[in-house]
Amino acid sequence: MKKYNVTFMGYRRDVNAKTLPSSSGIYMVYRCVYNEDKNTVDLIELFYIGQAFDLNHEINYHARREEFLAQAKEGEQICYAYARVDKADLDIVENALIFAQKPRLNTNLRNNYNHEAAQFQIEGKCALLQHTNYSIGED
Repeated sequence: MKKYNVTFMGYRRDVNAKTLPSSSGIYMVYRCVYNEDKNTVDLIELFYIGQAFDLNHEINYHARREEFLAQAKEGEQICYAYARVDKADLDIVENALIFAQKPRLNTNLRNNYNHEAAQFQIEGKCALLQHTNYSIGED
């Protein structure tokens, strides 16, 4: 069984989204509250997971960008965590994360895992994940 190690970097507030790397990867979109004094964010909800051949472009020009920004309630902002993932592995890693975490704005892949059995180790800046070390597709 193949093992995927995914390390998330972040958290980047939407106002800093232009500084995201132009590499391929997986990203998670959160509602958060920014603490200016400490320069930290308190995460409230993970609501979307996606993949990109170019993280910077995908997040800054996403077709659902306005919908994402509209998720923030008064006093909140949107922020992103991202992990560099090889282009060849994007589909399986994205599918596994959505299947395991079930973010509310991901309507596809929430209830179907469409790949070979695999093990996933998720690390780094990935708060609010229900599962970080799991296997999918085993008998």
